[in-house]
Amino acid sequence: MSKQSTQLFHYIIRLSKEDSAFFYFQLEASDGLCFYSTLEHPHHAQYRDIDLKGDVLLKKEMDHLLAECGKRFKIETLVDETILDKKG
Repeated sequence: MSKQSTQLFHYIIRLSKEDSAFFYFQLEASDGLCFYSTLEHPHHAQYRDIDLKGDVLLKKEMDHLLAECGKRFKIETLVDETILDKKG
């Protein structure tokens, strides 16, 4: 059984619509790193806000992915917090 914490990292990031496909590809390639979803946005918005949540034990890896992608395109961090895992 794997070790898990009771805390999650929580990010909401903003990036351009143009760069979002590459970022989603990186998340898919990093299977199990985090859960993510795209937040609602105006129909013609040229940005995407992405909600990212994962075990704090993987925060270092998530930060690395964000830093590496940030070398290729602008990533704005809207939320950076630690939250409690609401396990049922």
